[in-house]
Amino acid sequence: MKNLATITNTTLTEVDALPIRPPKVELQYGSTGYDKEQSFVIKGLIPECSFVSIYGPSGSYKSFLALDWACHIATGKDWDGHKVKQGAVLYVAGEGGFGVTQRIRAWELKHQVTSLDNLARLPAPIFPADNDQIKTMIEYCDEIKAKTGQGLKLIILDTLARCYGGNDENSSRDMGAFIKGCDTIKQLTGATVMVVHHSGKNVDSGGRGSSSLPAALDVEYRVARDGEDQQALVLTCSKMKDAEQPEPKAYDLTSVHIRTDSDGDKVTSLCVIPVGRQPSNDGEALPKVGRISGNHEAVYHALRARIQMGHPTTKAVIIDDLKALGLNTDKFSRWLNKLVEDGTVHVDGNAIIMGPQVATKWQANE
Repeated sequence: MKNLATITNTTLTEVDALPIRPPKVELQYGSTGYDKEQSFVIKGLIPECSFVSIYGPSGSYKSFLALDWACHIATGKDWDGHKVKQGAVLYVAGEGGFGVTQRIRAWELKHQVTSLDNLARLPAPIFPADNDQIKTMIEYCDEIKAKTGQGLKLIILDTLARCYGGNDENSSRDMGAFIKGCDTIKQLTGATVMVVHHSGKNVDSGGRGSSSLPAALDVEYRVARDGEDQQALVLTCSKMKDAEQPEPKAYDLTSVHIRTDSDGDKVTSLCVIPVGRQPSNDGEALPKVGRISGNHEAVYHALRARIQMGHPTTKAVIIDDLKALGLNTDKFSRWLNKLVEDGTVHVDGNAIIMGPQVATKWQANE
């Protein structure tokens, strides 16, 4: 298979025509493979060779969590009782910043690790929607493999906004190009690609932008602060495509003294303590969404995107959004009824309601 890193001076059409996908997969028949176990980078939390997102508002400690996962994978240390497969990690710090190195040093000190040789940092954004940038990414990954002697297990893009290349997050076409680029990187490296993303105006409605992103994800987590006065986060799984969703848990962060500056003042950084507990503020945890797939999932994410943007959520609007995605909506009523039965949404006439709006409606009827 030809590596994208060796391709030069090609047009977009030529790149699309190149054999950049993995070798053809053999057909299977009947229930062959039913007993095969799913492989994970962090067992039960992050599948291998998957597309993952963690989202939350600014100040929710989502980048601290992503980096904590990265460090555990780089060292092979278990995370909150979950087994971890050791491997190389590439952390794309799209927002740059001096703080990333301080956070890594705090982790080394807290976990008594001399150095994190398997963790590589890129202190600049990279744009998966751009084919030349994909080539550059593959070159970086090849360099990391050669230097560490380890296969890439995880690539973190922090944040989506910085790695989006100035495109429109609400455009399904632009988001589609970003997703396609992430899939290409995932296929060529065998690594899980994790996107750190900002939530929209309504935090409960998911990450910002087009509903194409959550629909394409294998796993999605929401990160929120566990109370305003605590150095703690709540981790809630809003989507786990092929496994059981883990229960929401809270994780505390601790301050670590990493050095003393030239004025004699202590310099500290925060580090996640990977020991889960019950969230102290239950309102910060999302309700566990029933396992939905395919068309049900498309309805759910189209609705969530509309609420996030403050748009109407009538049946007609959602049907139009699904048609724009190329779906046949003849069975829309059946899909919607499934979500109603699961308690995921509530229907009021032609309006579809979810999240806090559902609770408000129920309270009004009591």
